[in-house]
Amino acid sequence: MQMRRPTFFERYAIWVLCGIFFLVPFALRGARLSLEQMKNDVKDWLPDDFAETSELDWFRDHFMGEQFVLISWEGCTEDDQSLNYLARLLVPEPPTAEEKKNEPQDHFQPNFIGDELGLYYPDTPGDDKEDYRNWAGEDEKWFLGKGNQWFYLLPNGEIYKWDGKSTVLGALGRLSERVFYGGNSIDGDYIKKVDKFYYENPRRLQARLFKSVTSGPDVLATLAAPGGTLVRDEDPTPQELADAREKALARLTGTLFGPDGKQTCLIATLTEAGKMDLRRTMGHGVLGRQVGQLEQLAEQAGIPPAKLRLGGPPVDNVSIDEEGERTLARLVSFSVILGLGLSYFCLRSIKLTIMVFFVGGISAVASLSLVWWTAGTFIWWLDPTTDAVMMSMPAVVYVLGLSGAIHIVNYYRDVVKETGTLRNAPELTIAHGWYPCTIAAVTTAVGLGSLATSSITPIHKFGIFSALGVLATLFLLFTYLPAALQMWPPDPAPKKGSDFKPKEPSPTALWLRGLGDRVGDYIINNNIKVAVGCMVVFVFFAFGLQYLKTSVQLLKMFDNDARIIQDYAWLEGHLGKLVPMELVVRVEPQVLYYDEAEEEGKENQPLNPKALDATDKLEPKFRYSFLERMEMAGRVANVVEEYLGPDGAELVGPPMSALTFAPELPAAGSSTTSFLERGTYSKRLEASFNEFVDSDYLRVDKENGAELWRVSLRLGALENIDYGNFVNDLKQVTEPIMDAYQARDRILMQVDKDREGRGFANAKVGLLGVNYASQEADESQPGVSKEGHDRYGHLDATKVFSETLRDLLKNARVKLVDHDPNFHTQDRLDYILKNCDYVVLVEPNAMYDMDAMSKTMKGTFDVTNHEYNGQEIPRMYDPQRPPISLVYTGVVPVVYKAARTLLSNLIESTVWAFGLIALVMSLVLKSFRAGLISMLPNVFPICVVFGYMSWTGMEVDIGTMMTASVAMGVAVDDTVHFLTWFRWGLDEGFTRAKAIKEAYSRCAMAMFQTTIIGGLGLAVFAFSTFTPTQRFGYLMVSLLAVALVGDLLFLPALLAGPLGRVFRPDHKARTKSDDDNDNETASEEPEAPESSPAIESELEESDEPRVYPVHGRSRPA
Repeated sequence: MQMRRPTFFERYAIWVLCGIFFLVPFALRGARLSLEQMKNDVKDWLPDDFAETSELDWFRDHFMGEQFVLISWEGCTEDDQSLNYLARLLVPEPPTAEEKKNEPQDHFQPNFIGDELGLYYPDTPGDDKEDYRNWAGEDEKWFLGKGNQWFYLLPNGEIYKWDGKSTVLGALGRLSERVFYGGNSIDGDYIKKVDKFYYENPRRLQARLFKSVTSGPDVLATLAAPGGTLVRDEDPTPQELADAREKALARLTGTLFGPDGKQTCLIATLTEAGKMDLRRTMGHGVLGRQVGQLEQLAEQAGIPPAKLRLGGPPVDNVSIDEEGERTLARLVSFSVILGLGLSYFCLRSIKLTIMVFFVGGISAVASLSLVWWTAGTFIWWLDPTTDAVMMSMPAVVYVLGLSGAIHIVNYYRDVVKETGTLRNAPELTIAHGWYPCTIAAVTTAVGLGSLATSSITPIHKFGIFSALGVLATLFLLFTYLPAALQMWPPDPAPKKGSDFKPKEPSPTALWLRGLGDRVGDYIINNNIKVAVGCMVVFVFFAFGLQYLKTSVQLLKMFDNDARIIQDYAWLEGHLGKLVPMELVVRVEPQVLYYDEAEEEGKENQPLNPKALDATDKLEPKFRYSFLERMEMAGRVANVVEEYLGPDGAELVGPPMSALTFAPELPAAGSSTTSFLERGTYSKRLEASFNEFVDSDYLRVDKENGAELWRVSLRLGALENIDYGNFVNDLKQVTEPIMDAYQARDRILMQVDKDREGRGFANAKVGLLGVNYASQEADESQPGVSKEGHDRYGHLDATKVFSETLRDLLKNARVKLVDHDPNFHTQDRLDYILKNCDYVVLVEPNAMYDMDAMSKTMKGTFDVTNHEYNGQEIPRMYDPQRPPISLVYTGVVPVVYKAARTLLSNLIESTVWAFGLIALVMSLVLKSFRAGLISMLPNVFPICVVFGYMSWTGMEVDIGTMMTASVAMGVAVDDTVHFLTWFRWGLDEGFTRAKAIKEAYSRCAMAMFQTTIIGGLGLAVFAFSTFTPTQRFGYLMVSLLAVALVGDLLFLPALLAGPLGRVFRPDHKARTKSDDDNDNETASEEPEAPESSPAIESELEESDEPRVYPVHGRSRPA
């Protein structure tokens, strides 16, 4: 008897499994390292070439306070000793003379080696890195630095940079070294030698995490203490001190002090090392991690960490990291348990359940590990970090891997059932499934890869790595799964000489198959009704997509019971608003005026040498003094507070600027007395230039010496503010101020020119069309009204512009007469026309005949175009920027830009996904029309679910945007399998009705199982307290359910109807009998062939050739 030849998997299954299991640790380690590199910063969501991103980078390069951490607690008042103690712990004071004798002071120097290397000493018990101490047996101590680079300190004080790598291969090499040589050797590059004191006290070598700290009482003392900003007298009276304190508290209420005048806080800024690992700086010790330094120091100061209230952008970012990890750790286990239970319920086999879950689970882990192994190397333009959006990627790949595995398992069962033997079953299973599984994975990867077109970095990364993860599932489907089925078949092999009897289907499986048959018969017999019904639903929800809204507000990512929400609610109730919006008044060097005597008195160190060296400076009479430049920031702050602040629309808290720390400024005036007073004041303020720089509200541009005057605003974190409308309204009240400065320059230069360079003092100018006179006189119409505005408040641009221009011309010693048509009479206008040399038209009115005035006056100026109406204003790097301009930056513009980009990217990626998948489907089906028709059920879940969100007003956030492409990918996966068997049936000569029933019998069960196992397994995430994960959970359940409806109702109805004729093979001639057969009902169809899969020729049990689908076609075995 001829010996039968072993099949491929009979020979190599064990080696295939060994190879897979060898690679699994690499995937697990890569996934763990990726999770350790989690980073969430809204600024990083946009590319560097976006103006909003580059402007925020520029701001952070010049100012410290945008990345602030606000710290407070119940009972944090001036009298609380813990306040000053914590401030000293966060940023230690310079050492005393006695302390300098006892220890080196390198760690107080600006070029401290610990700061330069970003050193961190992992010496806390429970830290997973503590095992690295004395690792090489040289009594060395290990530090982790920037970029996860390891450094070690020897007992003699020498610091080395370790040359080894924290990789699997590196670890295996060191393990071999320990086995063969009895220990590890270390090689490193010498960095520096420090005092041996740091070896005995290694924590002193750590990088400082906090750059500066400011407390409410300290600022209050600076303003209101004897000799302070508001009390120049060194020996003031008690009444003067009380008045100064009252004024200072008024300035600081809503920022550093609460409404009660008692509750106060600390505001800390972070060093680069502190920003590098925010959880090390201020983490809460989630999932066994080390508690952040801030909480450690707070506890040392006597403040229980549970009482600590934190706010600010870094707190937002670290909270996203922690909440995302916490909710995943809590829910993944429940999802796995539920998925295992559902898998066993559907598959009725522990072996198959384990195999299917291994494919799904390892695929998910591999997708995450790809971030670590490929980002920055093969995918060089991305860094190997993860974020809140990437945390959804493993679940997506898990579902898609699970789907492919279930299809392969069902093909395996069909093969075993129809051939009656286990032998060669894995090979025939791959022959059945490789083509539809490959096409499904490729089309799904194309759909997910379309997200890579997004300019929002987390979504861009999600698209790339989820597409790679889906393609990686094919490796497991075609290697591990058949090898595992060969080694551990779900049905035991028959004993020699006995007949093989595969396990009977479970009652549930039989019921589902019966239900599928009945549903299939109904769709075939009523295909027009079903198709029209699905199309009506499709069009209705698709129409609603035009109302889709997006949101990227960070705090909407958290449940109402989350700690960060509770902290923000407490802080905003007891102190003030917290979301930063920054304005910077940029004054170019050519318009800066410095007093020469003051400059010479600074030990020949001019305040701003780059500005003094500017070659395009205007004449001194046109330039602005230090007082006038400070007033620029003051005008912006005052108008924002008036219209949008506590007395206006209540959108922002009290602004902070250099004026917060300055004495009260003199009023505008054109008299000689006022001119002299303002000049003296300006010199005195200029003498305190460095003090204003220290306040972090004045800087000099590093490139060209422009002065940068910061105005810091704070919005409510928990208020549902439309950032787009807010930024627009902010520009409506601030841009008129900038226009007023440009108008001032134009007017003064023209007057000076007319006077042949003799200046503009005492020039007589009429200001026509102002409206402040009537508003100030009419008590029934206050300047600010909450009721008389369209959105937030009536933003009176004319009033802002005309008041600013009036004061600027007065300060230039121009003799000014104004005319308000709603308040002044014709006689006042006649006086202006008779006595003034120039008129300036602010607002048109029937009383003003500018043509006639131009004939009688020396000059007329039309400045009516001063309202901001949404026009594009020059960005910071625009060479056409005016000499005085505003930069709008901070978190708010970046979030607004991200929201707009999110919507455009959603549309763009969906269109790309549709086009690319349609192209692939057309190539697969060899018909462009068939490819387009097959896309209808694929976009069906997107239109229904996102259309429902649009109709109900639900917002799409960054955590759910990618589910559109995921939905299309899941739908395509099932569509490809269904169409593969449908086309096979047509090739076999079946009618369309019978081909549909064949596809139902082959695919419906797998589709049901995928939806039940994947959908209900992910439904657990809908109970998450982390909103992106929560939304992802219920959206995925909804999308999987609707995708099942699309593939098992909509698609068969289309195939059974007139549109289904385009799916007939092109080489088959069509006859009238073919069309008649297409319309036969299910009950009239002949019996299906006894079997369709074949047995390979090497099987000796039968010599009869069979037919089975390979590559979607039929061929004899």
